[in-house]
Amino acid sequence: MTTTSPRRGAMETGLRRAEEWLTGQKRSLYGISVTRMILGFVVWSQLVANWPDRQYTWGDGARWTSPVQDQAGWPSFLGAFDALSGRGFDALYLLTIVAGVSLMLGWFTRASAVLTLVLWMSLYVTNPFVGSGGDAVLRMVLLYLCFTDAGRIWSLDARREQRRAGRAAEDREPRRPFVPSWMSSAVHNLALVLIIHQVVMVYVGSAFWKLSGPLWTEGTAVYYPLQTEAFSPWGDLLQPLIAWSPFVLGGTYVALVVQLFFPVFLIYRPTRFLALIVITGMHLGIGLLMGILYFSLVMIAVDMILVSDQSWRRAMVTVRYITGRVRRARELHSEI
Repeated sequence: MTTTSPRRGAMETGLRRAEEWLTGQKRSLYGISVTRMILGFVVWSQLVANWPDRQYTWGDGARWTSPVQDQAGWPSFLGAFDALSGRGFDALYLLTIVAGVSLMLGWFTRASAVLTLVLWMSLYVTNPFVGSGGDAVLRMVLLYLCFTDAGRIWSLDARREQRRAGRAAEDREPRRPFVPSWMSSAVHNLALVLIIHQVVMVYVGSAFWKLSGPLWTEGTAVYYPLQTEAFSPWGDLLQPLIAWSPFVLGGTYVALVVQLFFPVFLIYRPTRFLALIVITGMHLGIGLLMGILYFSLVMIAVDMILVSDQSWRRAMVTVRYITGRVRRARELHSEI
């Protein structure tokens, strides 16, 4: 008679739970849908906003960056924008905008994600000097997004699937999936893990970089970027707030602590909820106070994956309840 040691039994239980988590139901469908919508908006809105300067930024006016492109050694299939000029460049630029809109709306989501990734990367390599940290995160997340079921909820694909399911129920001919459900779930959930790994590494790496300098450890780092013209779109309007020591000290240390211990905060639900609120508020502050809106939107989009589907459902129930109360109050007021 053989016996299993407690350590081996615990290991087998952990592996079985991990397998069930990976190959069971798809996780964070609401969160990845929000991520998809925000990233699609970031792509097309940036291109629309830069339409007047497109040739100077990425087109013929950016040919001086060719030596940098040659040293980077990008794959040849990313040279679509580099090979075009004039109307051809504009047509591909417009196609990138359409791909971003399609991704945001969830219309042929997986194909839109792949097309957006390739076109966005092709546009980036024409002028690497224009990119920022937010663009780097955007490219990485777009890559993993291609392997997720980001169009399952809140998308045109979801509406089309509902109509198709209704017709199949009437015809009594259920549609057979192209791949086994466990494989589809495993790919989706693994892509989510990789996205979360990226965002955790961004926060922790940023925190360690902050600790290497005295400005963050002394609690004054937030003060200096808000004094520069590049990161101060409000001019002198924020001077009373910037000159207030508790704001500078609190903003500096809160950002440092939340980023450094972000993986620890994710372990427990209450601390995860608090960390997401604080980190979202931090990104909103960066976007509004420093004018780095797109970077903030990208990071907020990725953080939304960490909100569970159950929390999204509860939030929707609460919103429907509040809107219902407001609607009934308006109807009652109009009757009076």
